[in-house]
Amino acid sequence: MKISLDDLLRPIQAELNSFQNYFENSLKSHVFLINQVMKFIIAQKGKKMRPMLLLLAAKLNGECTEQTYSVATLVEVLHTATLVHDDVVDEAETRRGLPSINSIWRNKISVLIGDYLFSKALVKMVDLKHPEMLDLLANTANKLVTGEIDQIDRARSDTMTESAYYAMIEDKTASLLATGCKLGAMTTSDDEAVWNALFEYGRNFGIAFQIKDDLFDFEGRAASVGKPIGLDVKHNMVTLPIIHALQQADKQEVREFKRMIKKGSDRAVKKYVLNFINQYGGLEYTKQRLQDYSDQAKASLDLFPDSPIKHSMIQFIDFNIQREK
Repeated sequence: MKISLDDLLRPIQAELNSFQNYFENSLKSHVFLINQVMKFIIAQKGKKMRPMLLLLAAKLNGECTEQTYSVATLVEVLHTATLVHDDVVDEAETRRGLPSINSIWRNKISVLIGDYLFSKALVKMVDLKHPEMLDLLANTANKLVTGEIDQIDRARSDTMTESAYYAMIEDKTASLLATGCKLGAMTTSDDEAVWNALFEYGRNFGIAFQIKDDLFDFEGRAASVGKPIGLDVKHNMVTLPIIHALQQADKQEVREFKRMIKKGSDRAVKKYVLNFINQYGGLEYTKQRLQDYSDQAKASLDLFPDSPIKHSMIQFIDFNIQREK
């Protein structure tokens, strides 16, 4: 049965509206150009997956507070900053089906806008006046950056393995989702067992979320995904379907694969890679790992009694498996 995002969010719709007001107000500046770009960012209507899960994690244990909205805004600002910088690094022309910031305002402004967002996140971190939250956020910010650099470095040096892949996506994607869920719990509960369970939920969900995103490079459509299909292949970012196929192929086939990636045209490379991963079951293996991490995320919620909020959090995992963008 197709899962509706609207149904999942119904238990926190009022809280989401409050969060959106917090988020938009947090981006305001006295500089005209910054406000122009911020309006463009707000108009993009991204997934907002991190604040959604943070609010659910908070409401699983009580009612959302001012602190809940503050940390939800902080997490989304931090995430938005990484997206702005990622588009510069990836030379991406689109983001969620719209022109990327760097395609409109060019790289210099884009980098500075990303820096502006990071500075906003820093101010909000200090305003929390909560040492444990501050420590968690600081370590997460470090992981976001090191995860991205690790991916680029391993692509250049051709050292990406399956274990390195999981470590890399845990840093660059899952860390912020895990942190968000834990922060949400920290605003409504004093129980460390609750914090840790929701951290594990976010971590496993985040890994599953990135695995699903990586599948879009081979199964998605540019119109629905909102980014050019095959972008990771073009930039030599080796993801799980390719890693698995390379592990199954013999040395001669691996050499041919690497030669094709380096010298073939974009269209030829895309066709070759698709055939290669299908030959060695790369997509089927990746889908099984997606299911494995999804099951682990669900198991992290066993601590909590049944409730509409818990049901939504479980359904969110299935929604990720089904999503088309």
